[in-house]
Amino acid sequence: MSSETVTRRAPPGIGRLLAATALVASLPAALRAEHVAEDPHAQHLGTITLRTDTGPGVSVAGPADLTGLSATASDSAALFSRMTGVALQTGGGVSALPVVNGFAADRVKTLVDGMQITSSCGNFMNPPLSYIAPGAVAEAALYAGLTPVSLGGDSIGGTISVSAEDPVFAPAGEGVAASGSLSVSARSNGEAFGGAAKLRVSGESFSLSYDASLSEAENYKDGAGREVKASEYRSINHRLGAAARFGDHTFGLSLGWQDMPYQAFVNQWMDMTDNSSTSVNASYEGVFDWGTLEARLYQNDVRHTMDKLADKPGRMPMETDGRDRGLTLHAEIGLDARSDMRLGAEYLTYRLDDWWPPVTGSMMMSPETFWNISDGRRDRAALFGEIETTWNDQWQTLFGLRYERVTTDTGEVQGYNAMYQAEASAFNALDRKRRDGNFDLTATARYTPAEGQLLEFGFARKTRSPNLYERYTWSTNAMAASMINWNGDLHGWVGNPDLRPETADTLSLSYEWHDPAEADWHLKAALQYSRVDDYITGERIGSVSMGRRALFRFVNHDAELFTLNLEGAKRLGDWHGEWNLGGRISYTRGKDETTGGNLYNIMPLNAVITLGHRAGNWTNAIELQAVAGKTTVAADRLEEKTAGYGLVTLRSGYDTGRLRVDMAIENLFDRDYALPLGGVGAVDFQGGATAAQALVHGQGRSFNLGVTWTF
Repeated sequence: MSSETVTRRAPPGIGRLLAATALVASLPAALRAEHVAEDPHAQHLGTITLRTDTGPGVSVAGPADLTGLSATASDSAALFSRMTGVALQTGGGVSALPVVNGFAADRVKTLVDGMQITSSCGNFMNPPLSYIAPGAVAEAALYAGLTPVSLGGDSIGGTISVSAEDPVFAPAGEGVAASGSLSVSARSNGEAFGGAAKLRVSGESFSLSYDASLSEAENYKDGAGREVKASEYRSINHRLGAAARFGDHTFGLSLGWQDMPYQAFVNQWMDMTDNSSTSVNASYEGVFDWGTLEARLYQNDVRHTMDKLADKPGRMPMETDGRDRGLTLHAEIGLDARSDMRLGAEYLTYRLDDWWPPVTGSMMMSPETFWNISDGRRDRAALFGEIETTWNDQWQTLFGLRYERVTTDTGEVQGYNAMYQAEASAFNALDRKRRDGNFDLTATARYTPAEGQLLEFGFARKTRSPNLYERYTWSTNAMAASMINWNGDLHGWVGNPDLRPETADTLSLSYEWHDPAEADWHLKAALQYSRVDDYITGERIGSVSMGRRALFRFVNHDAELFTLNLEGAKRLGDWHGEWNLGGRISYTRGKDETTGGNLYNIMPLNAVITLGHRAGNWTNAIELQAVAGKTTVAADRLEEKTAGYGLVTLRSGYDTGRLRVDMAIENLFDRDYALPLGGVGAVDFQGGATAAQALVHGQGRSFNLGVTWTF
């Protein structure tokens, strides 16, 4: 490769941190002037109050829960970090992947304002949650395992949904109202800076909104003071929304656009050097005598570019062009006083071109354009129906069926030069079109045996068809195959047109105890078991990186996953304010039934305990996180073990209603630790370190600050 590198502008983060600190220093008088009465229903900082809906494994966080989290977060995936059973797989600074009870990436369906956005990258650098800024999220919902068929489809591990604020209309006779907010945030580690603005204008029958945000950071440092190279990023997001209401009918339209000029990836050979996207999202909601009707029509376009930023040597430009389109119709019909029926139809299309321009002066990467995927197509058509019934004060059930037709195809490909001709010709000679008929089923029940107790249980069969990269990436050349990998371990992957869809049979059981008023204490235990037929994993077919990493082909195996989640909270009493204690514990075990080995990238046993305090407008918390050593690893995937660790975080917030200040010290004792789901650092590995020496380490101590002014 040539020695030419892609340059980028470094953000002046430390200056902005000092400016933000100076801003906070000028706030006390304003805070006192805006002092408001204590809200008895306010959420406690450091804990998260989750609304439980029908079915096991459902967690919903609203605006009050998300305020403290989103104040200094750069990645919307972090909004799920306090939900039991969720871990984060390291990606870029705004592109972590939520791992739900051992399932990640396309195995977890993700909805962004009702849109299903596909990652248009062989490294999963632009996952769906990266398209919405944390501060723009008003509600974050998780449906783990037993997802209702109305929210599922083409996934086996659950559904994640994030939504912006619903349109707000002014009360009758009050004219036009305007409101908004301005936010600024900074983190000392990585000289991170963020800013956001919101503006709302509403009348009795119309609503307008605008959201803008900026997030950027330099490379962060680990607990030993070492710079973690290739971890910088910059992201800019805009969203313009409009809605009109005519009686019981509401029409909405939102336009979104994103500019991400760079985002380095510590555990990939490549970095993102541009990600530009636009979206159009039109919706309708109507209320009728028989029930409600919702319709949505959307399109999301993305142009994604990869190359190498300054920390990684050489050049290898890669381009992708992706387009998602969707039409969904959902109806809810009241059958009688105790039963509701939901019916729906969905038609979703995805188009992908993935090509790598030649590099002048390189014998390996010239003279032609390398076509990784040409005219890739993935079309889905789905029908579903479900019935929810409240039988009496003790029993509630949900039963649903879904059928989905998934069709994938791709055009002919070519390599850089004649060295790739044989494989390209063999691939082009194949009949590449594949059709999958997938059935999903969900059956859940809720039983209240006594006041203060709740039993939830159920069964689900979920199916996911392979994505385009799993089916259609074709070259076994070590360099080309190394560009396909979303596990962050620097291995190389080759597609398999004959992959079968994954089918998961999941059983879930949970029991919850709480005081009658649901205000003093609660305890919940949840078990989940999944048997996955045709689980998509890898079979080793060679080596890459001069034999130091492996080359895999996607294949179908059978697998099992078992999860135990515990969570609880207790109000401790009043002493100079209200004190409460909360905690959660998660354990997941995954096994490859075909080989007898372990599944890859399974989060080890982990626990979080939070002591929270609230007095007046102040909320404070100390959080203790403990993670066991990762010793159960996938040997066939060359997975490295990691040591256990413990972290302490302090959080404090002051909220007057008009002005909110959030402060935190993360990793208080500057602990140095390797991330269990962090993968292998490309810069260190390429510099000669072993995989064990190049494990990605988490951030060291960071002083965080966020300020939001609402008007």
